[in-house]
Amino acid sequence: MKRFLLLASTLSLLFLSGTQAAQATAGSGTFQWEAGAGTVCGVEATACPDVARASNGDTFSLRAQGDLNTANGASGSGTFEHQTAAGTVVARGNLTVTGLLTFIPYGCGVQVPPNFCGGRAALAVHLVAHPASNPSATVEADGILEVECALGNPPAGAREGIRLNVKDLINFNKSVIGDTLFIKTS
Repeated sequence: MKRFLLLASTLSLLFLSGTQAAQATAGSGTFQWEAGAGTVCGVEATACPDVARASNGDTFSLRAQGDLNTANGASGSGTFEHQTAAGTVVARGNLTVTGLLTFIPYGCGVQVPPNFCGGRAALAVHLVAHPASNPSATVEADGILEVECALGNPPAGAREGIRLNVKDLINFNKSVIGDTLFIKTS
């Protein structure tokens, strides 16, 4: 995270070169969200993909991004890989955001460019997976993806990364590695 802040500070000088920027606020509006994809990938070697772990040791790796409007919902998509605790690939597939459940802003522009924001979004998602044992087969499921960026003024216990609860199948409830970001667009 320290490298992220250093790079973000450097980027802010490039973004603002000679202009006066107002402090962005994160309560309402529109944002671009990134989870293990996009701008955050250039920050540090461990930024992408985002990885979450289930209690059985299985991991879920995600590269996704999209848009979030606090008044109208969210959209986005990405690719994922599910592995066992031993590292065997279980499935690969695509994730599509179907809605915004909640968004809790943590603030923008704290030691980073004014439009870089922290927060936690809970997104309804649909997953289409192709099992490694039968790549031509398709398994579909719905879940809740939580994207959390610890920039701004996060509450105690905030944890950078993702978590995914695939309804009635598996809960990847521990963020392991990777970076996320909300970029305020209006």
